[in-house]
Amino acid sequence: MGGAIGLGPKNLSMISLQLKDGRQIQARYDANGGLGYTPWPGSFAMAKFLETRKDELDLANMHVLELGSGACSVSGLMAALLCKEVDLTDRLEVLEELDQSINFAFQAVHPRPKVTAKVLDWKDLEFTETAFKPGKADLILMSDVVYFPMLRRPLLHTLLFLCNARTKVLWANCDRYPSFEPDMARFLEVFGDFFEMTVEEERDQVGCGGPNEVVGGKVTIRSMKISNAENA
Repeated sequence: MGGAIGLGPKNLSMISLQLKDGRQIQARYDANGGLGYTPWPGSFAMAKFLETRKDELDLANMHVLELGSGACSVSGLMAALLCKEVDLTDRLEVLEELDQSINFAFQAVHPRPKVTAKVLDWKDLEFTETAFKPGKADLILMSDVVYFPMLRRPLLHTLLFLCNARTKVLWANCDRYPSFEPDMARFLEVFGDFFEMTVEEERDQVGCGGPNEVVGGKVTIRSMKISNAENA
């Protein structure tokens, strides 16, 4: 999740996700952390979706970029096991924790997945334009990125720069959080002017995994593609 806010001293907890082939993803997160430092249901749902659809999506041949990975990206770590190459991105202040999360998850995995933590701040489009190339990523992942309204436009501009007509975007988002309900309707309205969106899956938050599930809440996974490259 983008827009990281850290709260309080670190109190590291462990989470794990079992793959169908027997492999296991292990990650640490800060139980006292704020946004960007703890895993959210959307990331777990995305991870499970990627494993289920890995052949259909041809993930083994995909270069993947994740936006707003946060310090403990379950979906990004899953992508690292399934995809050809993965870039996990977030703001500079999260990067050290994100890199540590990668190293911890894959310390005993050989060969090590090709996964890198990189700075990508949605509010610094000028830097993004110098550090990333449009269309380089075959697949862009986003989990629980719709939270702060003021980040809606920066995220849109970042996506429009990174995508071309061939780029596929997968976006998983909760409809509510323990103390906040995002304006999903406004997000869909704004992004719908530029992207075709298809609902791929909807599931209950409870059972997805992690410490932040909301009873009665849902996670929806959508696929997105630029609908009008000229307007973009």
